[in-house]
Amino acid sequence: MSPQSKEARLRVFVTGATGFIGGRLAQRLLDRGLVGRPVEMVCLVRDQNRLPPTLRTAVQSLPGRLQDLPALREGIEGCHFVFHLAAEASYRADDDGYRNNVEGTRALLEALRSAKALQRVVFTSSVGAVDRAPSDDCAGPLDEDSPAHPLTRYGESKLACERLIQQSGVPFAIVRPTWVYGPGMRSASHVRVLIRLAERGHPLSHVDFPGRVSLVHVDDLVEALLLAAVHAEAAGRTFFATDGDPVSIGQISRDIGEHLGCRRGYLRPPRALVAAARRWRVWLPLTVQNLFNDVLCASETRLRALGFEARVPRRRGLLETIRWHRLQPGATDQGVCLITGAASGIGRALAEQLYAEGRDLLLVDRSCAQLEELALALEARHLCVDLGQASELARLRAFLEEAALDLSWVVNCAGIGRRGPVVELSLEGQLQIVDVNVRAVLFLSKLAVDHFRGRGKGCLINVASTAALQPLPLMAVYAASKSFVLTFSEALWAEAEELGDVRVVTVVPAGTDTDFQRKAGVRRAAGERLLSPVRVAAAIRAAARRRGPTVLVGIRAIQMELLSRVLSRRRSALLWRRLMERLR
Repeated sequence: MSPQSKEARLRVFVTGATGFIGGRLAQRLLDRGLVGRPVEMVCLVRDQNRLPPTLRTAVQSLPGRLQDLPALREGIEGCHFVFHLAAEASYRADDDGYRNNVEGTRALLEALRSAKALQRVVFTSSVGAVDRAPSDDCAGPLDEDSPAHPLTRYGESKLACERLIQQSGVPFAIVRPTWVYGPGMRSASHVRVLIRLAERGHPLSHVDFPGRVSLVHVDDLVEALLLAAVHAEAAGRTFFATDGDPVSIGQISRDIGEHLGCRRGYLRPPRALVAAARRWRVWLPLTVQNLFNDVLCASETRLRALGFEARVPRRRGLLETIRWHRLQPGATDQGVCLITGAASGIGRALAEQLYAEGRDLLLVDRSCAQLEELALALEARHLCVDLGQASELARLRAFLEEAALDLSWVVNCAGIGRRGPVVELSLEGQLQIVDVNVRAVLFLSKLAVDHFRGRGKGCLINVASTAALQPLPLMAVYAASKSFVLTFSEALWAEAEELGDVRVVTVVPAGTDTDFQRKAGVRRAAGERLLSPVRVAAAIRAAARRRGPTVLVGIRAIQMELLSRVLSRRRSALLWRRLMERLR
């Protein structure tokens, strides 16, 4: 390294780099520097082996604890910025935890007295340093002027540290995160506990608790800490860091359930119970207070005035957190799941659920912009392909051969349709329906079974429709194409019985709330209740674990299947002609 390049570096001291937030902050500083300059980083650590592997050789690790004043002085010498995150971060912290947090901060401040190059100390505090006073009705969010009334020893320690820093005379900024979530969070942390409850189907996960909290994704919090370090107007001030969108515990459970493919957060607690929990809030444990009251809602207005903007949407943040959670010890290589029609509707919902499961994905669709956006969010391979073109199918095959992907699932969700009499619709348009719904399904089914036979196992899932159960005038070609999918897949299931652990499943969903109706020119009946793509995707995942050939999804699918058995073909065709004219 030349003297000039070393001179251009900023020297940064980080405590708590082995933790959830500190590790993310340190990696961000290494990757992108600070104010456009690379950084030379010193991390105070008790055990170097606890540093993330990418940091061990890239930073100067200083063995020691916050109370080790000589080590602190050595590390801080020449530092321009200090990020203080180290703490015993538990709301069940006892007097020892309080003492360690406060005395460690006191020692750090003592060491900083000799740091002549210091520009700013950024202290990561907590919403727990404030909490709610007994007289607070929780009607509005906390802000930086709210009176502090910490409800835990951990919160008390953070408040004490804030006051030490404010009185120390060092240049500082204080950031109070709310609920921080994201990959890497501790097992006992709020959002991860909610994920585990939803996974297990715990009774509490079904309740739509009305208490709201403010969340902040760990990547957004890191950006808030960096902004507090360099913005001139942040000096000597305190900020709450949130994503600006308070959300109820029940809604978090619903969001988690949607990603897991199960229904959660739908049972509203009795109004009398909610009223009692709010009236007697101060007598309840903090965890119970949060379920019914907006105890941990905070305003990010002051931080936003500096230019802060949360960039990780809650839905995406929860999805990647769930995926990380489910990839923890015990995860194995499960192969790649190929999904067609992945950019929207059932295919998109299935892709998100499989991503949350920890599966690797290959997403296929002809809507390139939507596909690229989803693939980026799900860290997935993708290929923009029009399945109605023979040349495009050949391109898909060539891609698979070149990439040598180990396909474990192939899911044919893609499908198109068009409403109208056969004599009025263009022949070209009707042949396109056959190309996408029949030829492409046959092509990918053959490709999948050949591959599965070689690897000894795999699952092919073909999505049909209740339109397959009877002749459907005014959508004749679409219904016939889906009838092919149904009977072909059931026959292939019987053939695959001799191929070992190769499963072929046909899924027949009732009407589903996707964009299909609009594109096909199908009217939606007044008051009609359609299945959600999330429910159908969950049914697909469940069906993949069974041995049966066909799964009907939704009560209407079961009713239509029974009706097809009762009516003659003539009566069925005439009945559906009248229904299609009146309702569709």
